[in-house]
Amino acid sequence: MRTTVIITKRGEGYISTVSGQFGGGHQGARCGLTPYEAASAAARYMIEYAQSNPDGGDLMAPAEVLDLVPEHLRAIKAYG
Repeated sequence: MRTTVIITKRGEGYISTVSGQFGGGHQGARCGLTPYEAASAAARYMIEYAQSNPDGGDLMAPAEVLDLVPEHLRAIKAYG
């Protein structure tokens, strides 16, 4: 199963939900008050969960966050 990283705006900040290859991850964790902080967290999660997943992974986030995430970490192709 592909990894999915979701960043959403909640109140004054952003939260993350991550579903990993074997069901690992988290739900509703705070990941920053600014778009940059949320993008940094999203990039870390894509490296941690999606790069190591043979099925790859996808990032879903508001435009102001997605624009700050390096393009190669927005969608990681399957390699397995």
